[in-house]
Amino acid sequence: MLPSPTSSDFPAALKTRREFLGLSRAELARRAGIHGVMPRRYEEPDSGEFATPRADTWRKLNEILYPEFTSSVLGQQKPPVPTTTADTSSVPYGVRGLTLVEAKAGLAITFGVDIDRIEIIIRG
Repeated sequence: MLPSPTSSDFPAALKTRREFLGLSRAELARRAGIHGVMPRRYEEPDSGEFATPRADTWRKLNEILYPEFTSSVLGQQKPPVPTTTADTSSVPYGVRGLTLVEAKAGLAITFGVDIDRIEIIIRG
């Protein structure tokens, strides 16, 4: 999975993974549904046009570059099986809880830290 977009490791990780998969910047942009110049802006932190992707773009980049990970972890379509007897009748259809990976990724983006710096502790 890519580091948080605000991590200094993000540009190199994006470029390395894209090149490893044999994708051009143009192809990555096409698959992600972003303007063709954006991959270069994401990959070149020393450029005056450097940019970081929004959360939805970061997720899409992960889906493209790490399909084996995101399809099994981030891309779950079915809600998890409830482990409590709580009344869920007020929860809209299609709404589900987050996985720990999704929660960590969201927190990393929200607070601008690397995903490896997020620790979730469950006490029970």
